[in-house]
Amino acid sequence: MSATVLVVDDDDVLQKQISSVLSRSGYTTTVAISLQSAMAVLQTQSFDLIFTALSLPDGSGLQILAEIQKNHGCTKVIFVTSLPDMETVRMTLREGAFDYLVKPVLPAELTLVAARVTEHKRLREEQEWLHHRLEAVFRGVDDAILVLGEGWRIVQINAAATRLLGLGPAAINQPLQTETAWLFSTVEPLLRRAQAEGGGERAVRMITMTDGGVERILNCTASLFHDATHNALGTILVIRDESRLAILERETKTRQGWYGLVGSSQPMQEIYELIERLADVDTTVLITGETGTGKELAARALHDAGPRSHRPFVAVNCAALPAGLLESELFGHVRGAFTNAIRDKQGRFKLADGGTIFLDEIGDISLETQVRLLRVLQEQVFEAVGDNRPIKVDVRVVTATHRRLPELVRDGLFREDLYYRLKVVEIHMPPLREHKMDLPMLVEHFLTKFNARLKRSVKGVSDEVMRALVEYNWPGNVRELGHVLEHAMVMAPQSILVWSNLPPDFRQIVVMPKKSPMPVSRGGRPLKSGHPAGKGPDRETILQFLVESHWQLQVAASRLEISRSTLWRRMKTMGLHHLMETEKN
Repeated sequence: MSATVLVVDDDDVLQKQISSVLSRSGYTTTVAISLQSAMAVLQTQSFDLIFTALSLPDGSGLQILAEIQKNHGCTKVIFVTSLPDMETVRMTLREGAFDYLVKPVLPAELTLVAARVTEHKRLREEQEWLHHRLEAVFRGVDDAILVLGEGWRIVQINAAATRLLGLGPAAINQPLQTETAWLFSTVEPLLRRAQAEGGGERAVRMITMTDGGVERILNCTASLFHDATHNALGTILVIRDESRLAILERETKTRQGWYGLVGSSQPMQEIYELIERLADVDTTVLITGETGTGKELAARALHDAGPRSHRPFVAVNCAALPAGLLESELFGHVRGAFTNAIRDKQGRFKLADGGTIFLDEIGDISLETQVRLLRVLQEQVFEAVGDNRPIKVDVRVVTATHRRLPELVRDGLFREDLYYRLKVVEIHMPPLREHKMDLPMLVEHFLTKFNARLKRSVKGVSDEVMRALVEYNWPGNVRELGHVLEHAMVMAPQSILVWSNLPPDFRQIVVMPKKSPMPVSRGGRPLKSGHPAGKGPDRETILQFLVESHWQLQVAASRLEISRSTLWRRMKTMGLHHLMETEKN
């Protein structure tokens, strides 16, 4: 990168030396022999670098430095002196000089200092370009952006923040908690989480605000920004208004999934809407449904979509623990409370403080544990096993069961008062047989999940497999579907799951559907054929039937409705005959 240089000195030899050395290096040089001539040049021209003597015939180089400081802030000044006075040198540097050189000046010194100035110019121009680009982004985006400094003081806001949050210029340098108390109270956990995690990690949170009685859904993201040495300088809060999207989703009811739940059917849309309404309130929720319907996923969605999302989510399978051990797990114990209690232990309720505790299979707990649980729900207070000191917690309780609690209440196995305390609101998870239209989407979800876990690249399932999945009644629901597909992916040597890859017990229950040979991709959509219509089965279809027939050509040819010789010719054309030799070996 070239730079322009002004040489101010009445020493003709020095002028020629500096001009000659720098010109050979690609710099453009101009010469002035006095203060007056230098000032005249500076009226009409700007320079990147000025070499000037400290003492000039009609003045001082310090006057040039003062002019530069006043009107040419980007120009760098270097003093050249014969007898350096250290105090004078220090004074010139304090006044803003870039450097100084001592006569006689070596060519290497000139090129080195000029290169430093050139690099400084490049970095400055790059920084300015980045600054202008960031300013354009800052002004142009529709998301509200707030730059927060120490103590959450507002350092900078964009126009979108003014429109969305009503913040004006007067908010600058004011604490966020003072200017928008409602916003700060909602996003404070988000800001603290971003601060605690550091390292550029983003914390995300959905919030609801009411603007003149109109509900608005805001997606908030907080992240730290750092200097060149990775020291945190502050926090950037980005707020996106997703109200229109949320309204559109509710109106069209086409959400494909929500917080880990998968499906776009009407039963699943109703689940999403109910969870969304319950997420921001702390009422207890009872989730019912058959085994494998996704009750824990629903509980996690309740937690993740609500204001406790930044706090712990603690799940307990009540059926997996005997009564005595369950009380210790839930409420903790003190040392010596029972045999082998060699140290104090915090219970799950204490670990979930501020967050959510999910009690799965709540219908299996003993009547004694039910009494203690009822007190926690009513008072948010409990004692550890073996201790009488009350422990206060702030926990949202979500429970689930596959059993019919009213029948347990009738039989005296479940307290009626606890049942009604748990069932303030009930979420019933539908069995898979009632929303089979979600099967293609669930298949795609599991293929993506297992491809990542098993390091596979399965593209989809055959049409026969999809037909079988649809015909099956799924007593184990979504969990059973996941097990079937995982088995198939472990057994499959090819990229399309075929009938023979399915678990043997599943194939014994479901009769292999007849039609059609066309395989389907993830989501149940037909894969495009590798051959034009009317030209016979494509490579994937032929491979599918060869695998299913264990590479018996006559069997595969019969199912493909072509002759054995035609099948062999196509296998050679498609390179599949080598695979058959490999399979036989």
